[in-house]
Amino acid sequence: MQDQSKVLLGIKIGEEKTTFSGLSTGKTDIFSPSEKFFRNGKIEQKTLLFDGLRYLFQGALDGELQSVILWMVMHNFHMPVGCKIALTSIGFLSMIFAPISQQLANRSRWNNMQFSALYFALMGLAFFCAAFATSWVTFFIFIALARIFNKQQIPLVIGVYENNYSKVNRGFKSGVALACMPIGGIIFSQLASHFLDKSSNHLSYILFLASFLALCCALCFLKIPASKTVAEKYPPLWDNFKFIGKDHLFGAILFFYSFIAIANQMTLPLRIEYLANHKNLSLSSGTIVALFALVQPLANILSGPLWGKLYDRVSLITMRQCVTICFLIGIPLFFATDNLTMIYLASALLGIGASGGVIFWSLWVIGIAPRDKTSEYMSANVAIMGLRDALAPILGYYLLYYTSPFTVGVISFLLLVISVVGFEYISRQPAYGERISEILK
Repeated sequence: MQDQSKVLLGIKIGEEKTTFSGLSTGKTDIFSPSEKFFRNGKIEQKTLLFDGLRYLFQGALDGELQSVILWMVMHNFHMPVGCKIALTSIGFLSMIFAPISQQLANRSRWNNMQFSALYFALMGLAFFCAAFATSWVTFFIFIALARIFNKQQIPLVIGVYENNYSKVNRGFKSGVALACMPIGGIIFSQLASHFLDKSSNHLSYILFLASFLALCCALCFLKIPASKTVAEKYPPLWDNFKFIGKDHLFGAILFFYSFIAIANQMTLPLRIEYLANHKNLSLSSGTIVALFALVQPLANILSGPLWGKLYDRVSLITMRQCVTICFLIGIPLFFATDNLTMIYLASALLGIGASGGVIFWSLWVIGIAPRDKTSEYMSANVAIMGLRDALAPILGYYLLYYTSPFTVGVISFLLLVISVVGFEYISRQPAYGERISEILK
């Protein structure tokens, strides 16, 4: 009989074998307590370093680059309106297939970080090819591929956070790494502005820069220590979807979480339009840019580590409610005032809420899912997120067309109130307390 105890490297556990790459760790549990502490500390430090660098590079690819791509679509290519909308939504829609791509990654001999590196290498290649596009068709194809590759790695990272960070500081270290993301966005926006101010012909250089940043992300992923469990039998490719209906607690959280996501996402594209067309404000382009490219990112950067500390010290639901309060105050304040100071305050609150929301979204599955199923649960979470984030802006514009920005803000507020009540209800259910106790064992 094989030894059934938990081991670290290359030892069979029942039908599975676990390997570890990215850091030399020895053979089995032969370390003294001090050696274990030192080894685990080195893994945490290496994970934080390269995850932070990865977010620094990825911040440009996830945020500011989208504005540049839309600029290229409008000024360089006569792309049909339907294709413009599809280009904006295709990345989110591709997240529906995350549970399947995660199962495919499980079947590979590569670990999750190696697979993540592959996705970003392919994304870099797509950006590089897009720089040479001479028609909107080829440009659409390569940018669509880049957006699809960008989203498929999301469920692969959560296992690293669970395995490489200790419970006592997992939120803080994740928050520090995530705070690097808006920094990368700010730096990239400055570089992009420099290129565009000189000549619109320099747009291809921006795509070359995006290709380079994607390859840097790929190299960072390869440096992050990651374990790999190889099983002799695997479930069907679509098996991860079953957790949404089978695990009622997981499904309930996803349901009420969707109200928050829709409330926030459907107002995002309306905020710029609201300020630009507001009769009583008459804001300059520089002021509007400062709100969205400076105030919110700075609030995001400064609050990230603090949200991480809070995550480590309070319950899952308490963390979620604190984040939602920022949106409950920020969204109606943004759409209901003519005072520029209050709009700045609302923007800062929305930036703070966005920071806490990203940290919560990145880690909450760890507090609910069985330890050996976190990536599978996260892939189902990603699929639901992709669906709602693709549909929410469309819903927002539809409501705006028939109502007003103020009405959209009121509807968003009501959705947030429903989510607060729903999460409070979940927190009082015995199943929630039992699951938390089981996970903490």
